[in-house]
Amino acid sequence: MMAVVFLAQVLSAAAPLVLASLGGVLSERSGVTMLALEAYLLLGAFAAVVAGLASGSIVVAVLAAALAGALAGALFAAFAVWQRASAVVVGVALNLLAVAGTRAALKVLYGSSSNSPTLPTSEGMRGSTLAWTALRDALSTPTVWIAPLLVALSALLLSRTVLGLRITACGEHPTAAKGQGVPVARVQTTALVLGGAIAALGGAQLGLHQHAFVASMSGGRGFLAVAAVILGRWRPVRAAVWAAGIGSLSALEATLASSGWVPTVVLQALPFALTLLAVAGRSGKARAPAALG
Repeated sequence: MMAVVFLAQVLSAAAPLVLASLGGVLSERSGVTMLALEAYLLLGAFAAVVAGLASGSIVVAVLAAALAGALAGALFAAFAVWQRASAVVVGVALNLLAVAGTRAALKVLYGSSSNSPTLPTSEGMRGSTLAWTALRDALSTPTVWIAPLLVALSALLLSRTVLGLRITACGEHPTAAKGQGVPVARVQTTALVLGGAIAALGGAQLGLHQHAFVASMSGGRGFLAVAAVILGRWRPVRAAVWAAGIGSLSALEATLASSGWVPTVVLQALPFALTLLAVAGRSGKARAPAALG
């Protein structure tokens, strides 16, 4: 039964990272440095929980998360693309804004700056064990099923469609692309909006799985997703595989924490430390889009 619990934890931990990494790939393949994945996760989680509490519909919650991410991507594009501000500075500012903004909104909506009310949950199946209940709960969140579908669609988008080829051209040779009549700013804006919507679905996974929004619940996952983008060499499938691997480390952390064998502080640092080592070891082999940044 431990294997079933671990599988449930892997699915729940990997989905946010996979979706956030896809958002990062789409944004950076267009030539825009993306450090705002943490903000997308937070905003997606907040929008999903608020919409879920208001409507009682998980579909509405997921759509609200995607809309919040798309709007955040449009805001990012307004400054980083159209106003030519530093994408790094815009990304950091958006992360800070998301942390402070969601806390303020929590206080206004629910009278608490730390967490929202709990989303209603369905009762466990009669006679089911805790392990199978955990797996059922993990699979009941639509974003777990959406993640692999979006991995395939993102790969097809970038390799088989006109929009995808234009995104790649803007990230590799924007001047040449502009000379061929490609509206570079519009293409980058489209990539940022689409990437923001997909990354925010990862936030929806966080909020719906925990059945509530907790302040700063992204917990640095956005930066782990950035690492997955680099490790995956800016390719959707590779980035998703790395993101799933990092998510497995997070699930291992939860499993070991319940055993009490390893100090909690060490376990919390484990995914970040191993990801840092992986990035350091493979950074020389990774080729970023030529016009990135």
